[in-house]
Amino acid sequence: MATQIILPSNGLITRDAFAGLPTPSHGWAWELRSGRLELTYMPVTFWHWQVVLALLEYWRRRGHQVAGEQYVADSGFIRGGTGRNNYVADGVVFIAGHRPAPRETTHDVSVLHAVIEAVSNNSEEQDATQQLAVYAKLGIPHYWIVRGDINAEDVNGVVTQYQLADGEYEVTGQQLVSQLAIE
Repeated sequence: MATQIILPSNGLITRDAFAGLPTPSHGWAWELRSGRLELTYMPVTFWHWQVVLALLEYWRRRGHQVAGEQYVADSGFIRGGTGRNNYVADGVVFIAGHRPAPRETTHDVSVLHAVIEAVSNNSEEQDATQQLAVYAKLGIPHYWIVRGDINAEDVNGVVTQYQLADGEYEVTGQQLVSQLAIE
């Protein structure tokens, strides 16, 4: 028998309502994307995960705690409000000295130093435009977007590095993932 999910009449999902959703089958996950609830198939390509791991390792070597596939919460959702600007980031870098709780998957932006996204064919618009604007508004100091030829023989990509300045992101550089992996 299928589980019926009853959403609030105003269409807004709270953290409590989100936490109460039925557990999806293996490989699937609930996601809030710009305030819309979606059931998403989650496997990522080998390229995608390898470039994210390489960049998380770059930050870990610099003394930061890091994690992959984490929710970046707006100021409402983490305190029980709506999930209008919640995204699952491919990688997050915590501010120096912050140790996230082992069972947490949603993090207040005040503890984030950087967000990493590996752009796939169907996420370019969201990662490079929508999320960029939201993360800037939330005040996350660094945003790195990785683009690459996922059909290439090697696992590499170009990282566009953004830094927050006066409430907006400015491009501060571009490097290959392989260059950052050896720094």
